[in-house]
Amino acid sequence: MRKTVISACCLAAIFAVAASRPLVCQEAANAQAPFTLEIAGNLIPGSREEWDFSDPGTLHRKAGEGVFVMARKTNVSDHPITKGTWVGKFYGYHYDVLDSSGNPVQRKPQSGWVMYSNRGPVKSLWLQPGESLLTGDDLTDWLELNQPGTYTIQAWANAWDDPKSPIVRSNTLTLVIEPANAAAPH
Repeated sequence: MRKTVISACCLAAIFAVAASRPLVCQEAANAQAPFTLEIAGNLIPGSREEWDFSDPGTLHRKAGEGVFVMARKTNVSDHPITKGTWVGKFYGYHYDVLDSSGNPVQRKPQSGWVMYSNRGPVKSLWLQPGESLLTGDDLTDWLELNQPGTYTIQAWANAWDDPKSPIVRSNTLTLVIEPANAAAPH
């Protein structure tokens, strides 16, 4: 049975590399990882500081407005893990933002390298079992998100500080950018 699962994952990996798409065995990668990753873009109704991870819904923004998302990394292991996941020389998360055709959104010229999250002071390098870390990012710092349309947003990070380790993916958010002069959504 184990050989069959490993063989299926290996075949999926080969096809994924050939198609330049994420690994098909994503559920297995997330299950092995010491943390979960979630993103939200809406505050809990009536709150100024609490993000709605239970029902992230659709984000509605007008062209030219910031697109701020909050990522929550939760330690689901039985031991401490590092708060940051290394991304090149930095730590944080990658963000995949796609337009309605499935094409990556164009990066701003000054942001030329990997889009990552590393905002805010870190009091401790360790995330204890059951603890979560919240990290917010304005995606308009890196991306050309000024065209009206529907987009998807997903954060991801390697499970460990090894770029060859499995990838942990967050939930996917839907972003609707309205024209700047559009009436507010109801």
